[in-house]
Amino acid sequence: MTGASTPTADVDRLLTRLTRFLLRHSAEGAFELRDTVRQAGAAFGARADVLALAEGAVLEVNHADGSQSVATLRVLPELTRLDLVAEAKFLLTEIVRGRLSAGAAYDRLDALERSPNPYPPWLRAAGVILFAIGFAPSVQATWREVWSSLVLGAIMGLLFVLADRVGSLRALLPIIGPIVIGVVAFSVLHAHRSPGGPMAVMIPALFVLIPGDFLCAATAEIAVGQLTPGAVRLAQAVFVLVELTAGVVVAAEISRVGTASLFERHVATALPGWLLVLAWVPFSIGLALTFSARRQDVPWIAGLVYVAWGIQLGATKVVGPVAGTFIAAMALALIAGLLERSDRLPPRIVLILGGFFALTVGAVALRGLTTIDGGYTIQGFYDLRDAILQTAALTLGLVVGAVIVMRLSASRPAA
Repeated sequence: MTGASTPTADVDRLLTRLTRFLLRHSAEGAFELRDTVRQAGAAFGARADVLALAEGAVLEVNHADGSQSVATLRVLPELTRLDLVAEAKFLLTEIVRGRLSAGAAYDRLDALERSPNPYPPWLRAAGVILFAIGFAPSVQATWREVWSSLVLGAIMGLLFVLADRVGSLRALLPIIGPIVIGVVAFSVLHAHRSPGGPMAVMIPALFVLIPGDFLCAATAEIAVGQLTPGAVRLAQAVFVLVELTAGVVVAAEISRVGTASLFERHVATALPGWLLVLAWVPFSIGLALTFSARRQDVPWIAGLVYVAWGIQLGATKVVGPVAGTFIAAMALALIAGLLERSDRLPPRIVLILGGFFALTVGAVALRGLTTIDGGYTIQGFYDLRDAILQTAALTLGLVVGAVIVMRLSASRPAA
């Protein structure tokens, strides 16, 4: 099925489609894109190389007969279909093991991309609600926070699903979303009177828009020498944070509460401990529905959420928040990297995404920006400082964990 007998045109077509697919789903970083395409090309006797940017790539394929092809691709990265990412791993395994011809592999990939979303729109909207409710206790452990997240999460779920149907709304969601959420929060829920501040009320509903994953992916790409995609992704993440901040400020002004209401204050825990633990279950289910993960992957996602959260909670009490985040991220990457070696389990990005969100620092950065705009400059800069330190800790932890897995994989044949 593979090798020199395969028509070069079929190989070129497959590798171009595969590169485009991988680039589209590279919102968490384009670390493995080049190696994945190289493996697929080698299965058909071709030497492939990819120069990847954040939103584009140049693919060069050299065949055994001396022919060469070059393709320039441009795709906007996103991460909305975890089921496609998982199925692509299994497809690539069959390609590398020589079980599919280039033509058959292309048809499988084409059918995969054309497949409908596994969940109807109403269920994905419910996923956003569960996502917000599950995250709420980690922001502010009060009943008011939970009920506010139910209301605001329902509104965000509607906007999120509507954005899938209206292309222009998807691009504007980072600015329209916080405006709508903010107006409802200020005018209906009176978030400016919340003991912990209005951002604590709004962040669970806005969490699906906060680019904490982009911030860490950008930092990781820069850390490993992929400067161009890292810098572009970092600029994109910062811009999204600015959009979200501007949306909240606009909502405060429209609601006539003023930017001075954008304060932040610590509130004592008012929820029972068992509820704080169980909250990660709806969070994980909501994440799976929102980002269309396969049903069989949900237990693994939830399990690694608890691993990341539990290790961070314990390590923070012993060594502090920054070191605790580093240790949790390292453990998360290590465990996910070992699990993904199984032919039956999804790739690392699917496994770690829930734990990654549980550790993410984008919410801290957003609170810092809005607090500064509210006139609480010192507190705002403290939040930004914490966001920068925790982003670095999270990124380096993920990198170290991945390196350990790579070393273990490299030594396995020798053992």
